[in-house]
Amino acid sequence: MPRLTLAHAAFAISVFSLSPLQVSAEEGKAETEPTQEARQLVARFAGQLKPQLKQALQSGGPAHAISVCAEVAPAIAQSLSSESGWVIRRASDKNRNPTAHPDTWEQTQIDAFKAAILAGETQNLESSEQTAEGFRYAKAQLTEGLCLTCHGKHLDDDTLDALTAFYPEDRAQGYELGEVRGIFSLLKPDARK
Repeated sequence: MPRLTLAHAAFAISVFSLSPLQVSAEEGKAETEPTQEARQLVARFAGQLKPQLKQALQSGGPAHAISVCAEVAPAIAQSLSSESGWVIRRASDKNRNPTAHPDTWEQTQIDAFKAAILAGETQNLESSEQTAEGFRYAKAQLTEGLCLTCHGKHLDDDTLDALTAFYPEDRAQGYELGEVRGIFSLLKPDARK
């Protein structure tokens, strides 16, 4: 069973803040280094995507932001994956992009993060473990105010039209502030395979 770690960082700072993952002494340096590397990759992904989404919202509204997200987010993930050797993606049990459907490990992380939120934990939720596939890392992607424009309960007609055009099978609507919308999911394949 994966170990869920809740680090202490203020939620108000942002979902993309990265405080240290608590690692016990027996887990050793081998787990710490991949965890730190994964955190840095998530920070880079979010650091590239979020400003572009904000700019798109300001310049062309939600419909433009949806087109940017549809094209830019996968390109950022691919670029960082190629550069780092990690497999980097976002996954959600209410996915917008059909390729973002979670695998079994990812669904377990999403469920654990949702349970933590229900228990009142709203801090920097992340999890990591060594698996048969390689080292896996997940960081909860919480719904912020910016997200509600395209993922909330009340979307305007232009936004709904853009969603239909880019994501005809969209399931990523109806969220409220602070809910787990999905995860950043990273896998560093086992080099011995």
